[in-house]
Amino acid sequence: MSSQSFFLVRAPTSAAISRRRLIDLASAWRLPKDEDSHMAMTTVVSELVTNAVSHGAGDMLRVTVRADIGRGRLLLEVHDNSPALPRLSRPSLDSESGRGMVLVEHLSIACGAENTMRGKRVWAELALPPDSSAKRRSFDIRGASQAIVQRFLNVLRPLFRTGAGDLSAVCDR
Repeated sequence: MSSQSFFLVRAPTSAAISRRRLIDLASAWRLPKDEDSHMAMTTVVSELVTNAVSHGAGDMLRVTVRADIGRGRLLLEVHDNSPALPRLSRPSLDSESGRGMVLVEHLSIACGAENTMRGKRVWAELALPPDSSAKRRSFDIRGASQAIVQRFLNVLRPLFRTGAGDLSAVCDR
């Protein structure tokens, strides 16, 4: 398991800084990721930090990132000094805010909030995609080339059998 915490000044720029720090950690820890998991990670950490900046207390926030590659999980926590727990709201279509925790709930496999001795901890657990690096390492280029040639031959065989001179005879079947 990999784990690291970092502190941020409770300011509007904290969400962008938390996204960059998370991306750097994920890269340093070589976490498996794809477009969906990258989007989920950055959106969730951004929403958790934005909520703490908007509704939290104190000058500083603590963000903790824990990765368990064996279980395929990433835990994101944001700590601030306010004891007020976030509430899940259902904003109207015209609302300009209030969607943060709804996004967190939908992008995570579990999330929650709890009071601590110094305020609160808001967290979300995300699923990491399966690690495909083992597949990439065992990838045999000769096997792939043979498969490509075989597919190509499967397309051309009907042409030779029918004597057709163009691909339209194959494409129409």
